[in-house]
Amino acid sequence: MVFEDVPIEESVVLDRNYPSVSERYFTNYYFVPDDLSKSNSASGCEKSENGKNGSESMNSQGTEEEVDKENSNTSEGDGEKLPSPDKTGHTCIMVHTNKLCLLTLSHHHPVLAEKKQITDINFDVGKFNRLNNQVSGKGKRGAQHMGLRSPVCIISCSDGSQYTVLAGVNGKLIEVNERLTSNPQLLMERPNAEGYLAIVLPPLRNGVFVKSKLLSKEEYEALEH
Repeated sequence: MVFEDVPIEESVVLDRNYPSVSERYFTNYYFVPDDLSKSNSASGCEKSENGKNGSESMNSQGTEEEVDKENSNTSEGDGEKLPSPDKTGHTCIMVHTNKLCLLTLSHHHPVLAEKKQITDINFDVGKFNRLNNQVSGKGKRGAQHMGLRSPVCIISCSDGSQYTVLAGVNGKLIEVNERLTSNPQLLMERPNAEGYLAIVLPPLRNGVFVKSKLLSKEEYEALEH
């Protein structure tokens, strides 16, 4: 077969909506902390798909429930409360085909929906400074452990509003996006790419990412925002 020497822009159909890199490799899920708190207050610890407590054992450092207690919204120094995530402060969990999770803000989060000017993104959340996370080896030894309600960072905006972003997924913290400390507006400009907040490696059951506490894109859009 002989290929004609034509410019590449003439060899590609340009009027099609090709999927982005994000759409090809990531599936988006959403964590709604308000729904979680209602569920927990009504029925206690939920049961997981295999009948065990939803607070699946993370490793020798404790269960998800214990991690959540350690990562509570109270700083260890002076007892000052971190800003609470409001009912619209949802986290988007972008699950890669290799099961790694990129954490970012939902497009319905006030910071993105209202196009707020971000002045600071602080990864020091009281008892834990996410910037101090040190990971080594295949087993990701030394990684901080995240529960569903573990704070990832605090976002401050020019209008005086502050938001604590919750992880929305349990697992090992692989890294936080340090570029946001010097360029916080990157989260606004590229939330699903260079402006991600953190990467978490979740525990897998038979190689499957457990998403029972999360909403699919369709379920999330069906909510009243």
